[in-house]
Amino acid sequence: MKITGYETYFVRVPYEKARDAAPQVILRLTTDAGLDGIAYVTPLIAWTIKPIRVAVEEMAKSIIGEDPMAIEAINQKLTGRLTRPQFDGLARSAASLIDIALWDIKGKALEQPLWRLLGAADNTVPTYASWNLWWHYDLETLARNASEAVDRGFRAMKYRLGAVKTVEECIARTEALEDAVGPDVELLVDMNWFWDVDKTIRIGRALDEHNLMWLEDPIPANEYDNLRRISDALTTPICAGETYHEAQQFRDLLDRRGADVVMIDLEAGGITQMLKMAHVVEGYNVPIASHMCTEVSAHVIAGIDGKIVEYIPWMEPVFKEVPPIVDGRIVLSERPGLGVELDDAALKHFAADS
Repeated sequence: MKITGYETYFVRVPYEKARDAAPQVILRLTTDAGLDGIAYVTPLIAWTIKPIRVAVEEMAKSIIGEDPMAIEAINQKLTGRLTRPQFDGLARSAASLIDIALWDIKGKALEQPLWRLLGAADNTVPTYASWNLWWHYDLETLARNASEAVDRGFRAMKYRLGAVKTVEECIARTEALEDAVGPDVELLVDMNWFWDVDKTIRIGRALDEHNLMWLEDPIPANEYDNLRRISDALTTPICAGETYHEAQQFRDLLDRRGADVVMIDLEAGGITQMLKMAHVVEGYNVPIASHMCTEVSAHVIAGIDGKIVEYIPWMEPVFKEVPPIVDGRIVLSERPGLGVELDDAALKHFAADS
C-alpha cells in the first residue's frame, strides 16, 4: 500500500453563541488501496492558519509513494530535524495532521478501531464539557449552560476564571455552578495563564474547600518552580502541560513536582509523539488528560488508560456522526480507525478563506 494523494480543507464551525466560529485545518490522505485517513487541528491564532495549511501540503507531497504503515519513520522524517525554534511549533502542527491521518489509515487497513490498536480494553473514556462556561458569562447564563451540559450526559465540566479579579467573584461563580449541576458533577477550573503566584495561592485556598478536580494553567507553563510553589500551597491538584511540545518539558515540570495532572496536546507531533510523552509522564506516576481534538485524543487516552478527555464540539457538524456521551463517558465507535467520517456537504457549507 502506498500514499497517493492528499486534500486539505479549511472550515470555520460555529460552536458557542458568544464566541467566534472555531477554525479547523483538515487533511485527507489517500492510498492506492482505496483507503483514506483524515485528521484535523484547531489553530487558535488566526495568522497560523495559512502557514499550517501550506506546511501540511508540502509535508504531504514529500511522503507521496511511501508506505502509510511506516508511521514512526514518517513521523521522524517530519519532526526529527526541527532544529530551529522559529519552525518548530507550526511544523509540529502540520506533522500532527499527517500522523493522525496515518493512524486512521492503519486502523482501517487492519480493520480495527484505533482505541483497540492502542491497547485499550474499553471503548468508553471519561470526558468533560469544556465550552460555554467562560468568565464573561453572567451567573444566570453560566448556570443555564452548565445544566445543558448535564442534560447532554456530561458528569464533569470546566469553567474559566482567568479574567476574574476577586476572591468573592471566583467563589460566586463556583457556587453558581455547584447549585446548577449538583454534587454528582465534578468541576474543573482553568485560568489560561492570567494569574500570578500570589493571586493563585490566595484565591486557590478559598477554592480548596470546593473539591475541584483540578486548577489548570494559573501561570505560564514554563514557570516550573512557581508551579511547584502553587502545588505545595494548595490541596486542589494543579494541571499543566497543554502548550508543551517536547518530552523534556514534561521532565522539567515533573522533576520539580510542579503539577499533579498533566495535559498533552496532539499538536506536539500527532498520536506518535503524544504516546511518547505519555510514556515519559508514566514514569512519574502522574495522571494524563488530553487537550482539544476530542475525537482523536479520546482514542489515545483510552489506550494509555488516561484520566479524562477534554470535549469541545468544534468538529461535530463536520463529521457525519460523532461519539455519543453516556453518563459522563465518550463512547468510541467499533468502526476501524478513528471511527468518524467527514461530511462532504458540511465541508462545503462551513468552508472559509484561510
